[in-house]
Amino acid sequence: MIMIKRLHKSVGVYIDMGNQFLKNISPEWMWKSGHYSGSSLRIGIPRMFFYYIYPDLWETFFGELGMEPVVSRPSTRKTVEKASQISETEHCLPNKLFDAHLAEVVGKVDMVFVPRVLSTIKNHLSCPKFGPLPDAARADIARGTEVLSIDIDENKRPLSKTLLLLGKKLNIQKSKTLSAIKSAFIAMESANKKMVLLNKKKGKPRFLLVGHPYVIHDNFIAGPILSKLESMGVEVELISFADDTPAKSYILWSTANKIYHKLNTLSSEDYDGVIQLTVFNCGCDSMMIDTYRQLVKDKNVPYMYLMVDEHLAQSGIDTRVEAFIDSLRWRG
Repeated sequence: MIMIKRLHKSVGVYIDMGNQFLKNISPEWMWKSGHYSGSSLRIGIPRMFFYYIYPDLWETFFGELGMEPVVSRPSTRKTVEKASQISETEHCLPNKLFDAHLAEVVGKVDMVFVPRVLSTIKNHLSCPKFGPLPDAARADIARGTEVLSIDIDENKRPLSKTLLLLGKKLNIQKSKTLSAIKSAFIAMESANKKMVLLNKKKGKPRFLLVGHPYVIHDNFIAGPILSKLESMGVEVELISFADDTPAKSYILWSTANKIYHKLNTLSSEDYDGVIQLTVFNCGCDSMMIDTYRQLVKDKNVPYMYLMVDEHLAQSGIDTRVEAFIDSLRWRG
């Protein structure tokens, strides 16, 4: 039986006899090492999932609040090796990478930031694996570190109000939080623009790369594909997730609906081909792949589906990409 003691009725911090954890954020941080003010905290941010959904937002927000954001390094083969040691085998690759990125910052910071992402676009839902992330972090990899979390649910409140609430929980003055929110949104808008187009090569074949933002922007998952395409002298455009008001459809998954809308409106004059990048064990993509394939086929645009897992080999990627590009050149 775990004994839980409440420190004070005005403080939403609970401590058990083994591990300390947060049910709510206290007005002042009260830990084993004493009192912490929000402005002196080092916040660990895993470079996966919500990091790519809201690019540059979190570093800017916490930095503007006077804290020190510590982001895990880009994914590499070593990240994958670490993930295979500590993560659940049935997880999709991004979830495994998330665990490895979380483990990288644990022990180096005062707390780690793991929000509960339920919905990033109103009237849509996020991947169901995002919901339990903070609970799983507290129970396992980050059990010896404080986990800062807040619900991100656009169906209940916009992101700006969520950030305002987060600042309040961190005991930051409202005016300072509002200023941080403004800077964070500007940084995210700028980052989204930079993330759309990888390289422009006038007169060269143009390809659209689609996939979840944390897939097509992860260094390990997408890096080899993007490097190969660039070496072959083609122009690559990455699908943009900046628009938070996509056309409505029967698809409730936010990223899936954005991909659906993009493919449904593309023209054969816009792209020479579409490459979908997915990962093994992605339930969302497994449900949508046939729909995506048919949409692109109806547009008479060549389509290739690439699935990546932790056993990714550059040679295999090179062979498939080369075959796809060469077949289109022969076709033309």
